[in-house]
Amino acid sequence: MGLGPLFAILTAATFALSQILIRRSTYQAEESFTSLAVSLLVGTPIFVLLVSCFGEWREFLTFSWQHYTLLIAAGLLHLLIARYLFFNSTRIIGANPTVAITRASVIFSVILGGLLLGETITVVQVFAALMIMCGAVLTTTEISRRTFRISTRGLLMGLGVALCSAGSATLIRPVMQATDAIYAATFVMYLAAFVVVLLVLMLRGEQRHNVIRLDRRTFIILAVAAVILVVGHLFRFATLRLTPVSIAQPIFATIVVFTLLFSWIVNRRIDVFNWRVVAGIVLVLAGVYLIY
Repeated sequence: MGLGPLFAILTAATFALSQILIRRSTYQAEESFTSLAVSLLVGTPIFVLLVSCFGEWREFLTFSWQHYTLLIAAGLLHLLIARYLFFNSTRIIGANPTVAITRASVIFSVILGGLLLGETITVVQVFAALMIMCGAVLTTTEISRRTFRISTRGLLMGLGVALCSAGSATLIRPVMQATDAIYAATFVMYLAAFVVVLLVLMLRGEQRHNVIRLDRRTFIILAVAAVILVVGHLFRFATLRLTPVSIAQPIFATIVVFTLLFSWIVNRRIDVFNWRVVAGIVLVLAGVYLIY
């Protein structure tokens, strides 16, 4: 196995582990902004160090105002809206269904690619998209009269994450075609979301107090998850430098497999495991494989 596929597998594993830790610390919480705030408060300074280590500070001068606009919009869409929905979906329906549902970003990528980038949509892509949707439905477990509203809310939030992820990728692509300053571009995205979170913390006393009152154990878990997420991004960048996207993306999709594995190990008592979850994950993986 070459370094590219190895880094892709490590990307999926680290992203899955970060997700499981978030699930571990938030499944009894009634709100998700605190998790989002801790993730950005811990993650943003790390990217400052990365930009310094890789000497990309001068790259900020090479970005045009269009680049900054696209990166800021992508940061707000992906790091704020998508992650807020992601944390909520994880808290409501669990890690396994959330990760599988967010793989529906492939569907939205096909749609946005066809509408905005002029990419061709094939019959195979449509069929694969339907497989992913069926898999997402299967992973929403415990659907009954009592829990249907909650499960549906989690499903819609997961699909919102998928849409935001595909949209942010569409915004980022023109920038990355013009520069290879990955860490500087990522820092602009993180900084945009970081500023918004700081404003919310300053203006909303309740949100600020939730972060301040966070118990030490939960903060440590969320901080570790944030650091692992940064490491996952590094592996992802390394993968895309060495491996074609058509090879890397299907390997990234194995995050659902790692999530299932880590959930069984860590969150066995709070996540649901049955044939629906497993079948749904298999369908999602098969659909992603067909598309790429």
